[in-house]
Amino acid sequence: MGTEQKEAAQIENKETASPLVSIVVLAYNHLDYTRQCIESIYRYTSHIDFELITINNGSSDGTEEYFNGLPNQKKISFPENIGVCKAFNCGFKIAEGKYTMNVSNDVVVTAHWLDNLLNCFESDPKIGMVVPVCDASCNYQQINLPCQSMEEMQRIAERYNVSNPDLWEERLKMTVYAAIYRTEILKVLGGFDEDFNPGCYDDDAICFSIRRMGYKTILAKDTFVHHFGARTFNAEYEKDKNLAIRNKGLFFVKFGVDAYIAGLIDFNVLNVLDYGSKNEVSILGIGGSFGTTVLQLKNVCKSHGCKDVELYYLSERGNNMTELKTICRECVQGPAEDVQLYFGGRQYDYIVLESESAALHNREGLFTILYGLLKPGGQLVCTAAGPEVLYETMGIFYRLGADFHKQINDYYYLSFVRPEQPSGGETLLQPADGLF
Repeated sequence: MGTEQKEAAQIENKETASPLVSIVVLAYNHLDYTRQCIESIYRYTSHIDFELITINNGSSDGTEEYFNGLPNQKKISFPENIGVCKAFNCGFKIAEGKYTMNVSNDVVVTAHWLDNLLNCFESDPKIGMVVPVCDASCNYQQINLPCQSMEEMQRIAERYNVSNPDLWEERLKMTVYAAIYRTEILKVLGGFDEDFNPGCYDDDAICFSIRRMGYKTILAKDTFVHHFGARTFNAEYEKDKNLAIRNKGLFFVKFGVDAYIAGLIDFNVLNVLDYGSKNEVSILGIGGSFGTTVLQLKNVCKSHGCKDVELYYLSERGNNMTELKTICRECVQGPAEDVQLYFGGRQYDYIVLESESAALHNREGLFTILYGLLKPGGQLVCTAAGPEVLYETMGIFYRLGADFHKQINDYYYLSFVRPEQPSGGETLLQPADGLF
């Protein structure tokens, strides 16, 4: 038994009838990773009222014996691997905390990790799920700390993990190597959807389900944990080569959404814009996406100190409306040409035109309306499908009096700014009616 485990065993067991947090750790072999996970939880979480629930999912490497030697009272052991979803759900069923966490055994937690996640949770009753960032993940959740050892990682993570509401990002979906939920939500959902067992797209499913219940799913970018990265679950892909394809199709059947497409962020849009700090920011998106890019634009604005950021979206399709309603203050389905009808009652700091530029029937009329919907100093981003559309677009905005701001990516991402003051005695353009 190592020094850290001896220290852990000596810590008073703080489990009560109603702990603040239930931490469910699932392990299938890889005892070396499991030890690091458990020891880090005891070392960096002992000051918080938590109960540890350990689940041995059919391990054959001494994991069961290791778990049996720990001071926690709630232990589950299966003679064989029953799958990630089913195993975690068994732990969720006996969780008694106000909040419940799932933690993969290849995660090492860090100083202040749970303090920060709880700060985020308790800031808003509409938050249903929070996930920290790590160094091995998809879904834009990965950051890399400059460290060469676990000891150095812990020192840097302690400095990094400073609670900061400006770094709490609302997301459509996330990977859940370590995630905390309101226990009452998990009870209603029954935990992970076991139709996805043994796993894969189960994390997407729980995110979509929580949002569709009316709660937010948050990535806490102020909180870092170390993730070795799918050390256990890779074995499931080896056993079933069709697992990812099958569960992707199952997700579409259940939610009517391609999970991969729904989660894509177009960083070209974000990189062609500039940001400042304002108390209130309004963003209008137009197109056929699920709103992931404009949602990330909202997150970027928050990271620059903008406190109140509102999203609006005019969707040219119908199959994305369910998701848009979970993240927007207001969203409507209709053609881009009807933007004045639906969203002409206010002006916007950012307008993101995601529509295919070549498919717009009357670019000059649409751009004129959108320019009128910009606040002075507001920015608009659009694309140009080729040189002809590029030159036409630039000519239209030049005639409107816009400042050409930036162009990136040779595939023509453009941004324009409505000047704070009109030049040459021009009259400030107001949103126009009857252009179509």
